[in-house]
Amino acid sequence: MRHKMTQTRFNKLFDALRAFRGEGAFNQYAETDPELDLPGADRIRLANLALYLDAFRDAKNVLVGEAPSFNGCRFSGIPFTSEELLMGRSPLPWADGLPFKRTSMRDRLMVEHSASIVWELISGRKDIVLWNAFPWHPYKPGVKDRNRKPAIGEIEAASGALRIFTGLYPDASVYAVGRTAEHALAEIGIHAEYIRHPARGGKPLFTEGVSRIGTV
Repeated sequence: MRHKMTQTRFNKLFDALRAFRGEGAFNQYAETDPELDLPGADRIRLANLALYLDAFRDAKNVLVGEAPSFNGCRFSGIPFTSEELLMGRSPLPWADGLPFKRTSMRDRLMVEHSASIVWELISGRKDIVLWNAFPWHPYKPGVKDRNRKPAIGEIEAASGALRIFTGLYPDASVYAVGRTAEHALAEIGIHAEYIRHPARGGKPLFTEGVSRIGTV
């Protein structure tokens, strides 16, 4: 019964996620790359995301980042989260026992540095849920495994999905991890507190910012 309720709650978000197509951006929830993905990878990633959102359905704080990385959400389907953190030798406590599945064809599970930093700080907290202002993977021209910053037009194209996601948590406090997320949230009328992104030497400031998020 809970699985059906979860599907109903997130249907509008999942429809918005699957509808997007854009040049230079890979929709991991609607597309499968036969050179990189296992068969049915798009549906697997959507199922992984559903498991995650259900696990954090009562979150009181929303952290919005910029966009999925190649080594993280591109294959796991979950923002700021790699396959290794879900299905590795030492999975995150909340993920242990849930039926997550991999989608990458590589011999080893995908590992992402920023994801490890984020979960190092919040792994014991069920009051924080993660998202991205641009929820699909933007890559550099001709290089599928190189991340890039989403363009202004792409952020605008993602505003509907961002609005739907934040609407799932109407009473939550919202935080922007990075300036791109801050701008995207402001564009839909949410003035979020800014937190430095952990990448490129930002871990100390990110840690300080997350420490300001109060528990409930």
